[in-house]
Amino acid sequence: MRDYFFPPLVLPLFLLLILLPLFLLFFAFSASSAISIVLDMPVSDAMLVFVMIAIGSLINIPLYEKEGRVVEQRYSFFGFIYTVRRRTRIIIAVNVGGCVIPVLLSAKLLTSLNLNAFLLSFAITTLATYSFARPVPGVGIAVPMFLPPLVSALSAFLSAQIFSLPAIDIPRLAFSAGVLGSLVGADILHLNEIEKVGGGVVSIGGAGTFDGIFLTGIFAVFFALWLV
Repeated sequence: MRDYFFPPLVLPLFLLLILLPLFLLFFAFSASSAISIVLDMPVSDAMLVFVMIAIGSLINIPLYEKEGRVVEQRYSFFGFIYTVRRRTRIIIAVNVGGCVIPVLLSAKLLTSLNLNAFLLSFAITTLATYSFARPVPGVGIAVPMFLPPLVSALSAFLSAQIFSLPAIDIPRLAFSAGVLGSLVGADILHLNEIEKVGGGVVSIGGAGTFDGIFLTGIFAVFFALWLV
């Protein structure tokens, strides 16, 4: 009788189909809560901002085009092998959800933050991110995922202690320094190495998904809240 009872799919895939939506809902609520704290707005409004970021992550705005590296392709024709060399083209784009919106949110925060505290946290985050960022062929500029948010949270906490800021400013500092520090340290300062990535579209902030810039800001807030 028990031979007639079996999981409808392979068990790991079945569990993934169940757990993945729950994880996405949990992340959406957590990210919205972080945005709510940082921007001092109701969670319902923060959820709307999160939805805008999610939709914007599908949009890449081309900025300019440049020549990439020379690649070789080998072809065989009736026993003759010949090599064709061509130079790839790289299109530099900016992602709306992964870069533009988080940067605008960070710029809004700067009007209410201590500028010196921000500059200190921003400089530390930028330096750390730049030091560990590397161009990866076919991927883009890669950096260890949790390094920028952890550094920005710690530097925000340090800046708040140095300049005697209230605890509520720590997650705001962490978010703005994380977003802008990862943008400058990982992407802008490594644009001169972008040809090492190869050809195609290189999107600052993502390529249809949440990239390091947005995630850095969100996880920086999470880490900062643990420190407060």
